Amino acid sequence: MDGAFTRSANVWYRDADTWIWEVTSTWEFDDSNWTTLPILTTTLVANQYDYTIPSTARKVDRAEILDSSGNYQLITPINKEQITTAAMTEYLETAGMPKEYDLTGRSILLYPKPSASAVTTAAGLKMYVSRDIDAFATTDTSQEPGFDNHFHPIISLGAALDFCIANGVDHKKAEIIRELETIKAELREFYSRRHRDMPTRIIPAVRSSI
Repeated sequence: MDGAFTRSANVWYRDADTWIWEVTSTWEFDDSNWTTLPILTTTLVANQYDYTIPSTARKVDRAEILDSSGNYQLITPINKEQITTAAMTEYLETAGMPKEYDLTGRSILLYPKPSASAVTTAAGLKMYVSRDIDAFATTDTSQEPGFDNHFHPIISLGAALDFCIANGVDHKKAEIIRELETIKAELREFYSRRHRDMPTRIIPAVRSSI
């Protein structure tokens, strides 16, 4: 694909993904081009509380820690505004079994930081996430958008609108905008009514590491 078209296609691909997120209250949608489940694991490091969240994760829905017995334990999200009696550097500063986490920028911060005796380090942090799109590359020749194919024209219409704007083809813009608004409304209606028992995809594997 041409570089300019690829960039435009990915912008509209991400817009469509966002429109789906806005109306899917269960946050169960995931781009069908991913070949793994939206479950990520990484190795814990003793006395380290800061772990980088992959750039493909748009939202962390749940986090778990693998304890020393080999069982995952749910940990609780917190916000630093809730901590009013201690500096964040002093909060639960003694290493142990993490019980809480805070999301800051591209990091997940564990409180307390893990101790080697309290956790299993290999695959010790598990996150269930809502992911970004599997974006098009200029070398793609067959990949399709990872949402229902009835709404794929959003990509071509959006790219056509971008072309018209960039090249001053004003007489076509209003028509394209009308078509986009119609298909956007249909997409939002479709995904807002989709039941949790109707999975967006069936895939076999679980991503094993960040």
